[in-house]
Amino acid sequence: MVLGAALTEASIFNGSTYTPMITAGAPPDSPSDHEDANTSSSAFSGVVSINIRYDGLSYICSGTLVGKRSVVSAGHCVDTDGNGSVINLNKPGSDVRVIFNSNGSNNAMMKATAVSIEPHYQGFGNCPAGVSAFCVNDDISVITLGADAPASAKIYKVAANPVTSGTHIIMAGYGTSGDGVNGFTVRPSFYIKRSGENYIDLFDGNDEQNFAGPHEVYYADFDGGGQNTFCTLYGACSPSLPNNRESGIGGGDSGGPSFVEMYGELMLVANNTFSGTFSGQTPGTFGTYFGGIILGSYTGYLLGATGNQIQLVPEPGSIALFGIALMLLVLRCRTRQAS
Repeated sequence: MVLGAALTEASIFNGSTYTPMITAGAPPDSPSDHEDANTSSSAFSGVVSINIRYDGLSYICSGTLVGKRSVVSAGHCVDTDGNGSVINLNKPGSDVRVIFNSNGSNNAMMKATAVSIEPHYQGFGNCPAGVSAFCVNDDISVITLGADAPASAKIYKVAANPVTSGTHIIMAGYGTSGDGVNGFTVRPSFYIKRSGENYIDLFDGNDEQNFAGPHEVYYADFDGGGQNTFCTLYGACSPSLPNNRESGIGGGDSGGPSFVEMYGELMLVANNTFSGTFSGQTPGTFGTYFGGIILGSYTGYLLGATGNQIQLVPEPGSIALFGIALMLLVLRCRTRQAS
């Protein structure tokens, strides 16, 4: 993790490069200042690292515990061919291991018994037929454990209400880190998770509807050093956080959470899936951007993949009431690592 108006057309930014994936602000802020204590009392005790192994390869991703046996991560983390083919756990040498750091480092390592990818996901950057763009939508997976997760690990609810530009998010993950001046300088680790914050700026709609419809993808930029990229380029001028809080993400943070604070607790609003640069930028530095998938647009998949063992807030039956209440309120006054 690097510290430190909706789009209605194609998801690609001209002159930018997407990378499937908490970085610090400018020195003296550093990656170590953002490390979690790995205790049961930590707000991030249910944020896990994930080791995916197949064909002699080994990868690191991040994820979030949403049920006793259910972890949400990114689809591309468990895609073995870049076209949405989920890892075959029955194939020799293929497995998915979930590492908990909720009561000290590596207090539990558990193998997955099932893995699924959101059905519309066709590989990172791949679009539905007839859509000419670079599509990062639908990049979600659910990993099922063979036994209950440690009691020391928090289980997070999913915030299913609409997300707007300017929404404050808190990210966590196990990925590559560094700072906004030098970029990525610290390798990912299965046992060191970091946290940071940002504000959501922009959105993509549903790629199956040529980017119309509900928000499916969010974007945030890494402000600092006098740079506020999305404000300059697109007029999306969300607040910038203090140097020791503003953050981005790096390789290995893929699948990790973006939380919002609701009702006195952290709730999962998105999973983080990519970072990006514009021409001339160094990855992980100020002015770059990142984003992920808004989970409230995928509640049907999440309920099915977890066997309804996931708690949505508001619950599906109350979303319409939430919308009515909001309207009335307005009338009254958004990587790879060796095993």
